[in-house]
Amino acid sequence: MKRLNRLVVLIPVAVILTTLALQSFGQGPSQDPQPSSTNKSSPPTKPDAPRGMAAPQEPDFSKRHWELPADADKTKNPVASSEESIAKGKELYGTPRKGCVFCHGESGAGNQENLPKLRRKPADLSNKERMTKITDGEAFWKITLGIDGIMPGREKVMTEEERWHVVNYVRTLAVEKKE
Repeated sequence: MKRLNRLVVLIPVAVILTTLALQSFGQGPSQDPQPSSTNKSSPPTKPDAPRGMAAPQEPDFSKRHWELPADADKTKNPVASSEESIAKGKELYGTPRKGCVFCHGESGAGNQENLPKLRRKPADLSNKERMTKITDGEAFWKITLGIDGIMPGREKVMTEEERWHVVNYVRTLAVEKKE
């Protein structure tokens, strides 16, 4: 019982000492009794930004779009869609760091668990209506180049042939919508 009483006293003391130590090094929350009235037009500061410095502005990723070659839709798929190609594409699609599953999920409809971590909801690769409007060439270039800050391009982590295998696999994810 005495140990428990000591802990009840020591824990708040430790928290207070840690807070004071962090404040003295400029790391902790500010305890200014009165806000500064000398510069009311200064931008808001981020809690972890150095005192007096404005928080960096997060870019608006909702406005980013595909920057594909003008003839992307005419790019022909040199890899035949076979069981072997689809199997290779599926493996690459699901590979951590290289693949697509983190954002698009196993079914292509979006990885619900990771959506809060993403800047924008990923395209639904399971939507047949949407996917039939995209040529293999467009899908290839989207995988290759990505969208800056939204979808990483795979040009540096997959070979050209591997990206075509992924295109062939992604085509298998498109299904009719259920009413």
